[in-house]
This record gives sequence, structure tokens and C-alpha cells, in this order.
Amino acid sequence: MTKTATGFVHALFCVLMLVLAPPTAAQAPGLSSAPPSSTDLPKVRVQLKWYHQFQFAGFYAALEQGYFREAGLDVELLEGGPGIDPAQVVAGGQAEFGIGNSSLLVDFNAGRPVVAVAAIFQHSPFVILTLPRADIRSVQDLEGKKLMEETHSLELVAYLKKAGVRLDRIHRVPHSGTVLSLMSRGSDRVDATTAYITTEPFEAAQHRLAYRLFSPRDLGIDFYGDTLFTSQAFAKARPQVVTALRDALMRGWRHAHRHQAATIDLILARYPTRLDRIALTLEAQALEPLLQADVVDFGYMSRSRWEAIGQTFADADLLPRDFVLDGFLFTSQTELPPWVHRLVVWGSLVAVAGSLLLAYIVSLNRRLQHSLRQLRTQSAELEGANVELARLSSTDALTGVHNRRHFDDTLASELARACRIGAPFALLVIDVDEFKRYNDALGHPAGDVCLKAVAAILRRNAQRAGEFVARIGGEEFAVVACALPPEQAVQLGERLRADVAQAALAHPGVPDGVLTISVGLATVSHAAPNLKPSDLMAQADRALYQAKHEGRNRVVHLPVQAG
Repeated sequence: MTKTATGFVHALFCVLMLVLAPPTAAQAPGLSSAPPSSTDLPKVRVQLKWYHQFQFAGFYAALEQGYFREAGLDVELLEGGPGIDPAQVVAGGQAEFGIGNSSLLVDFNAGRPVVAVAAIFQHSPFVILTLPRADIRSVQDLEGKKLMEETHSLELVAYLKKAGVRLDRIHRVPHSGTVLSLMSRGSDRVDATTAYITTEPFEAAQHRLAYRLFSPRDLGIDFYGDTLFTSQAFAKARPQVVTALRDALMRGWRHAHRHQAATIDLILARYPTRLDRIALTLEAQALEPLLQADVVDFGYMSRSRWEAIGQTFADADLLPRDFVLDGFLFTSQTELPPWVHRLVVWGSLVAVAGSLLLAYIVSLNRRLQHSLRQLRTQSAELEGANVELARLSSTDALTGVHNRRHFDDTLASELARACRIGAPFALLVIDVDEFKRYNDALGHPAGDVCLKAVAAILRRNAQRAGEFVARIGGEEFAVVACALPPEQAVQLGERLRADVAQAALAHPGVPDGVLTISVGLATVSHAAPNLKPSDLMAQADRALYQAKHEGRNRVVHLPVQAG
């Protein structure tokens, strides 16, 4: 290339850089390079749809970690409840944001100026909960009965209508906030209630209430769950604030999802929740399939999914056939800045006088960068898939603790490690007492909730290095503890037994009415190479059998005599 051509390309490149470069903070109107002080932060209020619980964990984490403040926002959370309609609160100006659900689309088409910003739950947790009565065996049997419902449960109305239920035959009353209304006397008693699959079943089990669930997903109705929304006026006037709050909230959800135990500690310490640690832990676990965090990013929503939701509402005569979706979904597009318009002008000049060589270099560089991004993305996805596959292959799907496969493999490796260093070793085998009677009295869904609660207690007590919890049978668990002396292993077993009893999980099938566990403990003071996993397992099983034979709700310790 000649010196003239080289100089032309260099000059053209400098012009492009000047044109493409966005304005600096000093050049951009309304922007300042200095961070805002706490008094400068705009105050925004968020109306939650229910009482404080793990359902809103992303907000608590974003506040605690400072994500909202980093985004330049001072966020205030307004607690909700069964009688509060977040759409009405936001539309009335009492809050700038709210947490609603798919019924926001009905509100929008009815004239409420709401805008959906982000879908937090990819699947709705709404169900209908009843007692297992002979006169309520199907959702159609709710005709002639009293249904307690929340103000924002319109999607369950769509479910009832699709199921062929005549709504004029159902007596619908406001929600009291508790499933115990199913057991009230007189005029306060109800026959069924709207509920969240993540919380109310456990509340029922805690109060010895057997229950039956009716889910919209049984009929193929799959709506978004909790959805962040704002008003049309606020979205139009302050789109940057909407984007900032949305992005900070999603950061909060990612943090809460990765640090569930710490987030539960935060809720218990800072917020007046009605749930205890076990209930919050179970709620967090129950939210996993609703969040779909391993499939899509937090906050993802699509226009086609909302169109399908609208069609379902239209089929139930809750929306007109020509319902409107335009204007309902928030977009963060703003007017193009002046430098973009300058780019268009200069671009026409570049198109005429541009160098083919420069265009080729730029194109080649872009293709290379694109290929590198794709490679990095594919590599990250593959790595994430491998990590997730490894996790799933070793995790019990119901309780979230390790499964039998992981137990068998890791028991052998941990015992071998103890043998190499001559360390003590302990194996605890735990069985839920009278679990068949529990299932018979409360039903298998309640049994699943019970097993999750027991697993959460075991996991909370076995967090030392060298300790892990596994579900090794239907209602049977195991705790492996490497380098734990026998006397401390006995204390661990007693702590597990006492914590389950103190949780006071209702068990109507036993005289005391409280769920308990029995623990068989096998220990060795100094592991030797001739000690086999089967020796420990056999001794722990003998100890568990003795505990059952002696009356249950106890720990029996049988040391292993190795070599």
C-alpha cells in the first residue's frame, strides 16, 4: 500500500473513532461523573403480593448486597397480604412497582395502566387446596361449596372455567391468609382455598391437616407466576429507573438462589415473617422448579408466552378475543442519542470513500470476535451442563440431599481416607418413625413435605468437613461423619433426634401426635484398613433395629470392633 493510501486509511479510521465514540460524562447532558449521595437516590416503593417469605428473596438479597443502591435506587418494600391487590396499589400511585402474576394482562385490557417488566417465576405456584373429603374428589365437586380466594388469583378462575365448573354455583369469599380456615366452625369455615404450592401444603401438614390439591397444570394451563410490573406513566417517564431496578432485582435473585441458607438467615433476622426456618427452607426448595433457573435467566419472558396466556383467559371469557398486548410489555428502548445520527451522516461518506481494505479488516475482525464469543459461550454452557449433570447424578430429586449412589461411592472413599490416617469414623442411619401411618393419615403429598423437612434438619446439623447427608431409602437417611470421635457422634445423633422432635411436625398416626426419628449409630475410634463399608452399614442397621425395638425416638450406639 502506498503512503498516500496508508494516510487516507489512518485518517478515515480516526474519523470513525470520533463518530462512533459515545459522549463522555462531561459531554452528555444530565449525566455526572460523581456518584450520587444517599440523599440523591430516587425513592421507589414496591408492593409485594404476600407476607414476607422466601417468595421475595431476590428483593431481600438485592437490598442486603447493595445492588439497588449501586443502581442508584432507594427501594422500600411494602408487605402484601390476601386483601391487597398490587395492581390497584400501583395503578393508584401508592407504589411505583408491584409483584403480580399473569392476571396483570386482564388488568391491562380492563384499562388499568400496568406494564409487565420481568417474569420471576416461569411457572405459576397457584393451586386449589381442600381437605380430602368424600364430597370433594374432583375440582368439579367445588360447585355448591365455599371457596376462599385471594384478590389476584384470576388464573384459578380460568382453570375452574376450563374444568367446566359453574362459577355461579361457587360461593367465593375473601382469603383469611391461612389454610386453618378449612377447620373453622360456623360461618367462617370454608371448603377450599386458593394456595401456593410452595407454602400452604407445609402449613397444613404442620397443623395435622390432610389435604388434596387441584392444579391448573393438570389441564395444561401453564402461566407465569410472580411478575414484576410498574405503571405505564412511570415506565414512560423513567425507563432508566425501571431497567435499573429490574436488573438489580435479577442480581438479587441470582445471589439468593446461590446462597439460600444465608438468605433465610437474612429473612429471619430482618423481616417479620410468619414462617420458621424449616418452612422457609422448604419454600426455597419448592420454588426451584418454578424459577427454572437452570433453563432461562431470571426475569425472562416472551411475547408468544403472554399471547398463549391471553388466549387461555379469552377461552375462559376473562378477556375479549381481540385482547391487546401492545404496550403491556416493558421495553427499555430510548430515543437514539445525537452521536448515532452523526454516525448515519458520516456512514454515507464512508460508504463512498471508504477503503475496501479497511472494510475487509473490520469484517474479518468482527467475524473473529464473534467466533471467539461463540466459543466462549459454548464452552461455558458445556461446563455448566457438566456441573449440573454431576449435581443431578448425585442428588435426591425430592429432598435435595445426596442420593444412594453418592452415599455408596462417598462412604467408601471417606472410610478409606479415615483408614489412611487412623481417624475415627461414624455412620448414622436415620429412619422416620411410623412413616406409613403418616402417609395413610395425611397423604403422599404431605409425606413428601415431611421428608423435605427432615432432610433440611439433617443437612443443617451435618455441615462439618467430612460430613454429608444422603437419602438411602424411602424414609431412610444416612449421615456420614469422618474424623468425628464416638462421643461427639452420639451427641450429633441426639441433636438430630431432638431437632426433629422440636420441629413439632404433626403426625396424627401416633399417640403423641408429633413426628420423630430413630437413629442407629455405628462408630470406630481408629479406622483400620480391614474395616469395610459393609461392616459399618450392618452395625448401624443393627443399632437402628434396636432403637425401633426399644420404642423409637431414640439413638442407639453400637461401636464397631475393627481388626
